[in-house]
Amino acid sequence: MLFKLAISNAKRSIKDYLIYVVTITIAFSLMFSFNLISNSKDILELADMMKNFRIAVVFVSLIVCFVLGFLINYMIKFIFKRRSKEFGLYLLLGIKKKDISKMFILENLILGFISLVLSFFVGILLSTIISSIILNIFNAPYLVKLPTDYLVPFSLSLGYFLLIYIVVLFLTKRRIKRLKIHDLLYYDSINEKNRTTKNKSIISFINSLILIIGGLFIFNNEFKGVGIEPDTLLVLLSIVLLIVGIYLFVSSFADAILILILKHKKLKYNKDNLFIIRQFNAKVKTMKLSLGTLSLLITLTLVSLTFSLMFNSIFEIQIDTSAPYDVTIIDDEENFDKYINHIKKDYTIEEVFIYHEYFNDINYINDTLSEDYRGWRGTDTYLKLSDYNKLLELKGRNPITLNNDEYYIHTSNSSYNGIMDIIDTLDTIKVGDKALKLKDITDSYYTSSWSFGNGFVIVVPDSIINNLKEESDTLVVDTKEETDEKLNNELINILNNDICETDPDTGVVYCYASANVFVKGYYMATNKSVMTIMDFTLFYLAFIFTVVTGTIISVQSINDAINYKKYYDTLNKLGLSKRKILKTVRKQLLIYFLFPVTLPFIINFFITVSLNHVFAPFLATNNAYLTFILLSSSLFLIIYLIYYLIAYFSFKRCLEY
Repeated sequence: MLFKLAISNAKRSIKDYLIYVVTITIAFSLMFSFNLISNSKDILELADMMKNFRIAVVFVSLIVCFVLGFLINYMIKFIFKRRSKEFGLYLLLGIKKKDISKMFILENLILGFISLVLSFFVGILLSTIISSIILNIFNAPYLVKLPTDYLVPFSLSLGYFLLIYIVVLFLTKRRIKRLKIHDLLYYDSINEKNRTTKNKSIISFINSLILIIGGLFIFNNEFKGVGIEPDTLLVLLSIVLLIVGIYLFVSSFADAILILILKHKKLKYNKDNLFIIRQFNAKVKTMKLSLGTLSLLITLTLVSLTFSLMFNSIFEIQIDTSAPYDVTIIDDEENFDKYINHIKKDYTIEEVFIYHEYFNDINYINDTLSEDYRGWRGTDTYLKLSDYNKLLELKGRNPITLNNDEYYIHTSNSSYNGIMDIIDTLDTIKVGDKALKLKDITDSYYTSSWSFGNGFVIVVPDSIINNLKEESDTLVVDTKEETDEKLNNELINILNNDICETDPDTGVVYCYASANVFVKGYYMATNKSVMTIMDFTLFYLAFIFTVVTGTIISVQSINDAINYKKYYDTLNKLGLSKRKILKTVRKQLLIYFLFPVTLPFIINFFITVSLNHVFAPFLATNNAYLTFILLSSSLFLIIYLIYYLIAYFSFKRCLEY
């Protein structure tokens, strides 16, 4: 009997809370698809770094479990509250509380298993789409095929499902056990307790602003620039202040706005302002804890999306900075032939270029730079003009010209400010008996392979080189085919044979860092791996946070339409047309949806500005972060808008307009 009743109620719940069931299905589908991808040999063998994808997915999935647990627990409480009178009547009819508890738990398990089963089919489709995107990023061939290894992904997804539902349903059982008939009959009229007075709300609102501003100030102060390590404890303190500030802001904002409007008659009696603000205030009071959690989730969503977009740009630029040529090797020139011969085995060599780096007796830059900008090399690096122009040519850049009494500085973005701080001391330098004047300084298109261990290189006329001492030799090889990780590892093995030797007395192996290997294919594979892992896991997380937020606000809005239909009917009887009532509904829903979003947008902006202090030197422009903020906000709002439209049309249907 109870089983049949549970099935009947589950069918009704699917109809009434379809948006919730769809959200759970999508969430479990994403979870299953990522489990499939992270256990796919085709994906894991794309690069050595991709083996970390599985660990990242497990870690993020645990966070998703916590968020889905919050959603499911919230929805079960919500559904129970809506049906509390029904359960109270069951008790009056003599049905035992434990049987009611079993029936309700069974209903939710049925809903959960339906979502889980559907998610397996949807997840397989999603995994093929996401896999094709990842393979396309690595320029790997892709054939549409179904996954073959389901055991591990299926077990993980089922394990996450059971973990969520065992915890949530255990809490539900305890909650039902404590309730009596009177509690059940009046449970739907119980709201979150509000013990604060209006004055306390104003004080809380002011305190929330102080905490948020303080948290952002501390966070900004810790991220000052490249190479400056932030204090972990202070960063954690700023995060705690922001979290507490968000909850305080959400719980006090509605009262503060209501007090403001009530004091101004023009605002108070202007159109439907009073009705909307009263409804909004009542809603916030009934779910302020939930709204605070949603605001926190939205903040994490926006920060995750912006952070991901920022790192994408950094990785693209880093490849050109770290490995601008197909192969770059710093070693003694006498060893270059064996590198070239090895590369010839699998690649077609189009051009070979060998150049030398030099140092001066006096270090004009390294000895003057502050420690924040100084490299580990210790000596200023010099290149002769002809070699420098050849390196620019290989990168597709225009050459520069120098008079015999001029020199030029090319620096990285991260060292530029440090060098500009001492620019007055660099107006003239002396190389041997020759004085050279600074012609110009640039930070465009710098690559670290020109001066490994320094963030700058000094370019001088060829005739000056005789006054300098040779420091290292560098081999640059341009290949017809794209290089890969395998070549990088093979060249390093050749290198290790040269720089390692065994002490005959102790048997200890000593390796000397006299050479370095930079293979573009290795950096591309590594950066693409990190970028893929970070992008897909953060977007996965952000999407879950967004749909959870949209679902809760949508379901609450639909519930309002059912509970407060009589108010709108009264407005209609008083002469307000259905068109104007729907306009009021749109404004009301817009405020509901924007309220938990506004503060996270502000926090995301200031956090991104702070992080930009560190990442700006590695971005294309100093204002690139504004683009990332705009893109992340747009991605979030597109999904959020869908839930707003669902809520509006559901609200309209409930009002029968």
